[in-house]
Amino acid sequence: MTKWTLGYRYPIALTISLAPALTPMMVQAAPFEAPPATGILDSLCYDYVPKIEKPASDQDANAQPVEVDADRLEAKQGGTAVYEGDVKVRQGVRKFDSDYAQLDQKSRDVIAIGNIYYNDGQVTVTSDKTLKSNLDTKNSELEEGKYQVHGSPVRGFAKRVVMTNNNQNITMEGAQYTTCPPGQEVWTLKAGSIDIDQKEVFGEAWNASLWLYDYPVFYFPYINFPIKDERKTGLLYPGYKQSSSNGMDITQPFYWNIAPNYDATITSRFMDKRGLMEQVEFRYMPDPAHAGILYFENLADDKQYSPSNPSLAGLSDGHRYMMNVRHGSALMDGSLRFGIDYTQVRDKDYNYFNDFSPQVGTQVDSQLQQSFTAGYYQHNWNLTSEVRRYQILSPYALLPHEMLPRIDYNYYQQGKWFDLAWNSELTKFGYDSGSAATLQAGERYTATRLHLAPTLTVPLVDAPGYYLTSQYKLMFTSYNQEVPDNLVSQDRSRFTDADSKQLTLKEGTITRTLPSFRLKGGVNFDRPLDWYDGKGTQTLEPEFQYLYIPYKNQDEIGIYDTTTTRQDYYSLFSDRRFAGLDRISDANRVTVGLTSRVYDNVGDERLRLAVAQAFEMTPPKVRLYSSDPESTNARSLLSFEGDARITDEWFAHAGTQYDTSEGEFTAGNGAVEYRTGKLTTQVNYRYIKDGNLDYRYPTNTALAEDLSQAGLVMMAPIADQWQMYGGYYRDIKQDVNIDRKIGVKYDSCCWSINMSLEWHNQPDNVTLKPTSEKVIGLQFEMKGLGSVGTGGRSVTLDTELLPYVRPFNLKGQQ
Repeated sequence: MTKWTLGYRYPIALTISLAPALTPMMVQAAPFEAPPATGILDSLCYDYVPKIEKPASDQDANAQPVEVDADRLEAKQGGTAVYEGDVKVRQGVRKFDSDYAQLDQKSRDVIAIGNIYYNDGQVTVTSDKTLKSNLDTKNSELEEGKYQVHGSPVRGFAKRVVMTNNNQNITMEGAQYTTCPPGQEVWTLKAGSIDIDQKEVFGEAWNASLWLYDYPVFYFPYINFPIKDERKTGLLYPGYKQSSSNGMDITQPFYWNIAPNYDATITSRFMDKRGLMEQVEFRYMPDPAHAGILYFENLADDKQYSPSNPSLAGLSDGHRYMMNVRHGSALMDGSLRFGIDYTQVRDKDYNYFNDFSPQVGTQVDSQLQQSFTAGYYQHNWNLTSEVRRYQILSPYALLPHEMLPRIDYNYYQQGKWFDLAWNSELTKFGYDSGSAATLQAGERYTATRLHLAPTLTVPLVDAPGYYLTSQYKLMFTSYNQEVPDNLVSQDRSRFTDADSKQLTLKEGTITRTLPSFRLKGGVNFDRPLDWYDGKGTQTLEPEFQYLYIPYKNQDEIGIYDTTTTRQDYYSLFSDRRFAGLDRISDANRVTVGLTSRVYDNVGDERLRLAVAQAFEMTPPKVRLYSSDPESTNARSLLSFEGDARITDEWFAHAGTQYDTSEGEFTAGNGAVEYRTGKLTTQVNYRYIKDGNLDYRYPTNTALAEDLSQAGLVMMAPIADQWQMYGGYYRDIKQDVNIDRKIGVKYDSCCWSINMSLEWHNQPDNVTLKPTSEKVIGLQFEMKGLGSVGTGGRSVTLDTELLPYVRPFNLKGQQ
């Protein structure tokens, strides 16, 4: 069987022996991952590093002719040749210099003394002492040698170097290793002896110690380290962070290289306020068509658990766990595909993700998604299926409908004057009554849905600068619906007609047939500008759309996967007012929009402004729920989007939705960013009227109110090697700080330290009362050896709750 290699994980370790008499422990040293001689500190750090030299041809270096030059040559009795004075030996890219060299023609022994210099294009070795070698056996011995790896800052010293077996086996005594520039040795790894077999993956070192400046800080009885780009079983570096809820949080991973296509990482995570958690990740890839990850973590007894702790009120004891399965398979050259993404925590452990922040699983609105997919894909058609279930992480959320399963068939055909599409779906919607939230009483409605939607698209005009396209669609939907007598109260209130006070959901078969007609067109004008050396271009792109869908009352149908979409510029040109198939809104609407762009002299987009609004010839009557009022607006929100690269350093974005009927803004967002060199700063703001988008509790309708949030992020150099970064977000309307973060990093040639402090509102899905969480991060990195601490090696503008987003989306801009 062909073996396929997984992504590399290098074993490293940090083991301390307090007394040399202790039994040595086999641990894994850091891989000598020397940073490349590139980057912002090149001129300060790596100007001394020689470049890698490769042979001019593929011929074996030992077969190249040898050239010898010296000030004086003397042949002595017994077949001994003596070279004195500026001895130079050249063989291809190999170079060897010394003050004195002696060759015994019979034994083939060579002795070199004084100013020894050896360079083979990969490493340079120098010594003021003695080199002994044999030309036949290739065995060599060097006293007090310094070495420098080419193309890398790796360098060091050894009191004695012995090379045997044609240089395959190397032993260094009194060895030192560092990546720091000469004279700036912040850290050095010193070992009593190092053995390297270049046929093996790892070298070995005994009696090693890590020194910071002139002080030893760690002792390693035994270390082995990678000398090739391969994986090996061993300890990985530990991680550390400090937080208010978990206290001291230390992780110690162990890597198990089972086979080239199988491995596992076993991690012990100690939280002094929680206890000891075990984490296991198993990766497998028997061949490229099948790969996956199995992940499990278990906390046997959470110290925070007690019957009186409201955050863990759903649990009967302190046992907490989570599992995640991810798998993908592709057969028949990728035509047949299967996938699994399954995540589960213990039932009623609503705050697991809030407490432990696992980096696996798909979580949306306090729901863990559990999905199984399969599909067959061809050039112009595909057949796909999915079973999707959910685990609720809130006792107050309404139990969602699950797809058990959904089957889609899609067909596409492009003709000379038309495009034909057939989209169809068959879905069974159910729910798991055993996992209902604690406050739900009763059952949910269920259904099997069949949807067919043949679509014909006919381009009427398709020419450079303008277009006109018509689209004809017929949408047929059939529901076989079951409505229980003991319907949950939330459903009963939503589907009760406001006038008749009657439940509108219908038991049995319900069909809906709706035609759709859409006509869409646009024109593109452009003109030259005097900007950008007189080679700029401005465009003016008006576009329009007419959409007609007749009205049909759909209050009898339940809501299974449908929501209302928030209007913006792009949604106004869609043919859907709702996301999902349970509601297809009637439409007799005209949408007009205008976009203007500015391109510079190299064709990059520097400015884009777009405004659009839809006008209802007949106000739409279809409602999401029976209890919702009908729409009376004759016009949609006026939507505006703008992106600009004002200069090479300044960027800006703005977007708004304005209700022209009420004369008020319903939503808006904006950002201004300045970037130059290592300095980045951004001010941003977003507003949503009656948003019910509280970032802490997206399912809590009691917190529905205007969202008004402002943010500031910054990354700035404060000295040649010091960098500061941070972020601040505040909800102005709710008068709460969302997230605050500040950090500083010192980055030198061979080591760095990164310190951060962050406060954010830790959500609680049970009490709905957030707590202020403080997290302290500290990472120390020895470049080329490894790092200790938490977080990434690079600074980031992301915070715990909100990611950094660039405030523009322009073509040709990075």
